[in-house]
Amino acid sequence: MPQAAAPADRTAFFTEQARRRRHARLWALLCLGLAGGLGAVLSTITGPLALLLLAAMLRLLAWLGLAPVAMLAALHAISQWVESCVRALIRGGERLEAMGLAGLPLAAGDLLQATQLLLPGMALAMLVWAGLARFHRRSAIAAAAADLGARPPSEADFEERQFGNIVAEMALAAGLPTPGLLVVDAPEPNAAAFGASHRDAAILATRGLLERVDRRETQGVVAHLVAALGSGDVRLAAAVQAVFGTLGAMLLVFDLPFRRGAWTALRDLLLALAGRLPACQAERLSAGLAISLSPDSMDAMLDVMSIANRWPPLGALLAAPLLPWMLLTLLQKTLVALWMLFVFGWPLALLWRARRYLADAVAVQLLRDPEALASALRRIHAGGLPPGGALQEMGFIHAPDGVRKGFRDRVAMVVTLTPPIARRLARLAALGAGPAAPTGLAASVAQFRALPRWRAGLALTLMAMLGLLLALLVVLVGGLMLAASAFSVLGGAMLAALILSL
Repeated sequence: MPQAAAPADRTAFFTEQARRRRHARLWALLCLGLAGGLGAVLSTITGPLALLLLAAMLRLLAWLGLAPVAMLAALHAISQWVESCVRALIRGGERLEAMGLAGLPLAAGDLLQATQLLLPGMALAMLVWAGLARFHRRSAIAAAAADLGARPPSEADFEERQFGNIVAEMALAAGLPTPGLLVVDAPEPNAAAFGASHRDAAILATRGLLERVDRRETQGVVAHLVAALGSGDVRLAAAVQAVFGTLGAMLLVFDLPFRRGAWTALRDLLLALAGRLPACQAERLSAGLAISLSPDSMDAMLDVMSIANRWPPLGALLAAPLLPWMLLTLLQKTLVALWMLFVFGWPLALLWRARRYLADAVAVQLLRDPEALASALRRIHAGGLPPGGALQEMGFIHAPDGVRKGFRDRVAMVVTLTPPIARRLARLAALGAGPAAPTGLAASVAQFRALPRWRAGLALTLMAMLGLLLALLVVLVGGLMLAASAFSVLGGAMLAALILSL
């Protein structure tokens, strides 16, 4: 057996677990704040839009003579409430314009009252998020089986029967119900866990894993997956998917006038929220909502704009009423694209990496053999994901950096969700596994010291230039996001004013 790490480098698995839980909580709070901030900005449009649709429906019922007195009173109350919020926004803006930042304390009350216009949109977003999270939990196993072509294990096959025995052993050791079993006929060695919770879950293994790793290494893999189930990773995965689905749903509204597929996605979304969409169609729903998050959805809007060029007199008249809506669509999609690419992806990846480190530490506690998991990770790293695995990346024990055309590609994430194998091996070495190569800051410092003096100076110069460019990029992206947010607020105010005219 390889020599264990030196005592000075060692740590107890309880200490490692406490550290990773603390990190996961901090990153989760940051992700929650960032998601709530973007939801508030998007609610500047969706909130007044929801009120506009409600007011139009009540007005239509009143015109048809079908609206009772209570509905008319509700319409009047909505108009008065919107009017008070819009007046507060105008009053606060006038105070800031007249007094500058010195008038901020006086304008704070008015601006706080104006933010009440965000409440309908944020409440609607929370309902959509809760419904999508429930749907993703309910459909997790069926969706994974459909994407990966998984099947139940065969009792006649020794490797698959042994896999089932190991899963039962690890679940018993963790005090959890025994998960279901799935097998994928793919040569890539990998494994994953899916489900609604630790009580309703399944562990999946590829044939490549069962054939290439021995029983001890399989125990390490299964211990990690059972630990992930016990820690609630499957519920967290559903919540993360629901966040992106909610963002797609909020942008889906803007695509309705331009893209026929948006109506299909809206139908699937309503069926999913009502619990009527089959679990095997979860991938279609995710793909439909993800299109609204991608820049490709703008092509349909440009096709509509081309009507003005193809039929100059009539086309211009038809496209002119859509210009304000197109501008709002462009602003909202630009804001979300920048947010996902530069802001949200990093803390989300760090959150999920903390969960992987936590599952590794719990696996060491269950198995008392850190080298078993370390050896299995070395084999898995060389194989990658099975076909269709990119769509279910969050469930796998490891996903390589080169994964594309899957979950991360849809949400424009540039950071891998699972930690680099070298860093996981280093943490397992600290828990008692065989020695691993230096990683992180220590490795970077050692490599820098080994460079000749002129190369070290050149590296420092390049790093300084890169830091300057990064600072300029942060300022540029921040300015674009602030501008898009400001125009979104103005668009929401215009929609609110439109409500008052009904």
